[in-house]
Amino acid sequence: MPRPLWTRRRAIAGLLAVAHAGAASAAEPLRIGVVEDLSGMYSGNGGPNMVLATKMAVEDFGGTVLGRPIEVLSVDHQNKPDIGSGLARQLVDQSHVSALVLGGASSVGLAVQAYAKDRKITTMVTGGYASQFSGPGCSPYGTQWVPSTGEFAKAVTGAVVQGGGKSWYFITADYVFGTGLAAEATKAVKAAGGTVLGEIKHPLGATDLSSQLLQAQASGADVIGLANAGPDLVNTIKQAREFGITSKLVAMLVFTNNTVALGLDVAQGIRFALNFYLDANDASRAWAKRLMARNGNVVPTMGHAAAYASTTHYLQAVQKAGTDDAAAVDKAMKELPITTGFYGHPRIQANGRVVMDMILVEVKSPKDSKDKADLYRVIETIPGDSLFLPADKSGCPLTTG
Repeated sequence: MPRPLWTRRRAIAGLLAVAHAGAASAAEPLRIGVVEDLSGMYSGNGGPNMVLATKMAVEDFGGTVLGRPIEVLSVDHQNKPDIGSGLARQLVDQSHVSALVLGGASSVGLAVQAYAKDRKITTMVTGGYASQFSGPGCSPYGTQWVPSTGEFAKAVTGAVVQGGGKSWYFITADYVFGTGLAAEATKAVKAAGGTVLGEIKHPLGATDLSSQLLQAQASGADVIGLANAGPDLVNTIKQAREFGITSKLVAMLVFTNNTVALGLDVAQGIRFALNFYLDANDASRAWAKRLMARNGNVVPTMGHAAAYASTTHYLQAVQKAGTDDAAAVDKAMKELPITTGFYGHPRIQANGRVVMDMILVEVKSPKDSKDKADLYRVIETIPGDSLFLPADKSGCPLTTG
């Protein structure tokens, strides 16, 4: 006999429920790849804590988006562009990542962003400070969440020149970031009415900088500008102390982990610019406290904050767009407000550059610091619009007719 109608309906409903559950359980995760220096000279700037910050953003978002679980994968590019590009290919081809978070050496990030652009993959630059990311090397699917060499140079050099540091000599790390920073600082010094007497370069990861320091000292310049970062910067400042010339030093990019490595007794009094400081506001303090509770009390850097903020914003954009298609997500990222509260007046320009206010800080003396994380005195807030280039003047081909 045929089944009663209500029995057949119940059977069909049961089959549909089973099919729906199977489809949900089989939903492919949305994967985010972190391409980072996990063990080398820049691992303190980003490194494992960049991965942790990305994972925290996923957790805080709820762990799923559009019904798909979210996974974070990480690879160590060793600050080598060929290795970074190869690992990015693996993440895209084998793991099917929807987005890449890029940290470490700018040379690696630029190579990976160029590859991701061809593959129409979203990129978020959270540890690359070269202006090319949102300039000539920009991507229609890319955003740059940390200031570039131009913004750091402008934020620091003008005040130094006006304060009497008229003549400059640069010690420069010989790769894309260092040469870019020196070039931007030279323009800023001249624009402020100063002069540049010369420059000497050193290889990435140099341990002995005595000849560079002695040549810079012999130039007679008022200011020795340090166009390097990370361990290179730390070594330069430490060795400069030995020669008694630290009063002339001006650093244009200092990470919080560099200050910790130097110690307040060595670093005290140095001024530089940041876009994130953990003690800047309630949102940054609350987030930093949670991060430090999970990483052995390591103080977060600009890069760690950028990884959290960019991942949060990316997931919000995927939710808004209803897809992880890179073009649709990019449109949503530029439309949505940035909500983490870390930055002053943040917005995303057409070239992918995230514009925000920056702060000029001075390293505290040991007696003025109340704990490990109390490192800086905020001198002033610098409006982002006075530092960042408009998109149509950045050299990004996306913004030209």
